[in-house]
Amino acid sequence: MGTVTMALVAWLLTGTPEAGGPVNPAESPGTFVAKTLTVRGETYVYSVYLPPGYGRGQEWPVILALHGAGSRGTDGQRPRTQSLAEAARVHPERYPAVLVLPQCPPDKEWSGDVADFALEALERTVTEYGGDRKRVYLAGQSMGARGVVQLAARYPERFAAVVAVSGRYLDRSMVSRLKGLPLWMWHGDADAVVPVSESRTLVELLKSAGHKSVRYTELSGLGHDIFDTVYLDQAVSTWLLAQKRGK
Repeated sequence: MGTVTMALVAWLLTGTPEAGGPVNPAESPGTFVAKTLTVRGETYVYSVYLPPGYGRGQEWPVILALHGAGSRGTDGQRPRTQSLAEAARVHPERYPAVLVLPQCPPDKEWSGDVADFALEALERTVTEYGGDRKRVYLAGQSMGARGVVQLAARYPERFAAVVAVSGRYLDRSMVSRLKGLPLWMWHGDADAVVPVSESRTLVELLKSAGHKSVRYTELSGLGHDIFDTVYLDQAVSTWLLAQKRGK
């Protein structure tokens, strides 16, 4: 849990009831909307965050944020405390975007049916809340970093940019499929959970393959939990939301 989290937990747990279809008074801007989705007989939970100022009549950037292993569960609440959601609450002017916050079930990862659920939650949110399909982004921390990179490799044409923080990247075959997609990777060089070599190796492979849109920031002396540091950095939100498909 990030350093900003404790100040927000009480507010986050209030949430809003599940609702579908058009925005109604229960789905007021600046709040979370609880959602469920059934994929191949399995029911999953996710939240949609509507930023302050949200309203119909314009297309909104949409960010699919995948949490780390510590937020797995079925309560629907823990993904709301991941660092990207915290940063959007603390600095709404930096993240004028709709957030999609799926929850990975216990003992699962962002792959297979769970990855398909996350994509379906994203698709439903884009349709339901007026998302701009040229400004759909991926952001992930730890286990979620691997998840977003895998999703980007599967469907590079669907996303405008990716931020991946402290990830472990086992599938090296995805390098060729990521070429041309803006990607900003982060890692702490003192990470004792996921070795910094994971990010270093993937970055070198991407650059060797001619990937000119990859950025890499390594934080000296910091460990695994650099998530607040990354998402509270204004340069990150500025860079992410400046990316646009077909630009």
